[in-house]
Amino acid sequence: MAKWGEGDPRWIVEERDDAKNVNNWHWTERDASAWSTEKIKNLLLAVKFEGPEGTCEISEAREIKGEASANNRKGKLIFFYDWDIKLNWRGKCVGSETNVNGEIHVPNLSEEHSLDDVDVTVTVKEDTMEAQSLKEMMLRLAPSAVRSKLEEYLRALREECSQGMILPQRKGEPNVAPPKLGRLSSLTPAATGVPAAKKSSDLGCPIPTSKINLTETFVASAEDLYSVFTTIERVQAYTRAPAVVEAYRGGTFSLFGGEISGEFIDLQQDTRLVQRWRRKNWPEGHYSTVSIEFKQESDSTQLILLQTEIPDSDVEATREGWKRHIFENIKSTFGYGAMLL
Repeated sequence: MAKWGEGDPRWIVEERDDAKNVNNWHWTERDASAWSTEKIKNLLLAVKFEGPEGTCEISEAREIKGEASANNRKGKLIFFYDWDIKLNWRGKCVGSETNVNGEIHVPNLSEEHSLDDVDVTVTVKEDTMEAQSLKEMMLRLAPSAVRSKLEEYLRALREECSQGMILPQRKGEPNVAPPKLGRLSSLTPAATGVPAAKKSSDLGCPIPTSKINLTETFVASAEDLYSVFTTIERVQAYTRAPAVVEAYRGGTFSLFGGEISGEFIDLQQDTRLVQRWRRKNWPEGHYSTVSIEFKQESDSTQLILLQTEIPDSDVEATREGWKRHIFENIKSTFGYGAMLL
């Protein structure tokens, strides 16, 4: 039996801080579908066309169907994607105020096709001379312009969505092989692979996010309600679980056994709190921002909450969590829900 520190180096894991996916041997996959949908939409909606016939623009991303993922296998980055994109366009001929409307269809953006082989079809809805004139212009300009934006998307998919997928090996050096993007002949491959992430918030794909606004009335003073969020004994009373509450700027907090955690950004006594806030199941390094205002009324306090940068997939769960597990628990624990007669 080999002694500690000896033997086949492929089985030695103590040199990695996290001791996972040693030497990048195992297949890891990162879903980039939601990120890709927003990226494609934002890129294509910025496209405008000008010619002697008139001007046109992509007015709507009517449908973006498909999926994308970034994968690491034995230190090699592989990207899979398959998209069917339908766009609306509109335009006007020179000297005319009449709108012409049409469609652009990209049915086969995938790693199975080079960008030169991706189909870009253009149709027009009206049957007029102006419509036919702009259609001819769009047939001339749209394919190359759309493919150029799709090339930007694929470059971003490679560069942004592979952040942190190649884990460092000995002495912090990453084992990076050139990433594969199917047969995209018109893309320039990265010379050295993927740069190491500098901070946790840079890991993974940028994700689509939303915000929530909540307003709740408590039969309590602003002072008492403020203390419910900043005093560890009161936090543990309504969460019924161990907690960490360091109620000062830069202090941390942890609720429900670590299910919710973050940092206090700003505290204004009895009037306002701002926090960096995340749920345990969110992508690593991703935080939302929570702002809570306490508005003192004559016989109650109105709590006004704004939370931004919530992952789209978790918006409703976060909204219901505030209502059921925090607001309702505070009212039932401290009797802040019933009006006093």
